[in-house]
Amino acid sequence: MLLNSSHFLIFLRGDVYTADSKGCLVHATGKTVAVVGLDDVVIVETADALLVCRRDRSQDVRAIVEQLEKQGRTELL
Repeated sequence: MLLNSSHFLIFLRGDVYTADSKGCLVHATGKTVAVVGLDDVVIVETADALLVCRRDRSQDVRAIVEQLEKQGRTELL
């Protein structure tokens, strides 16, 4: 679901509820996710992991991927 107005843009997928938030991308595959008072964040919930970061830092997720690879946690990739 894409909510759009002149003041905010929110992409929601899954069982997601928001209040007083804008510029968020939320993808939930299992759990209910509630976002309150956050702006410009990315939240990705899967069966085995949760990622939360600022939208302007989403390219830096690669650093986490590298840490997981070094620790042999490929099941999370």
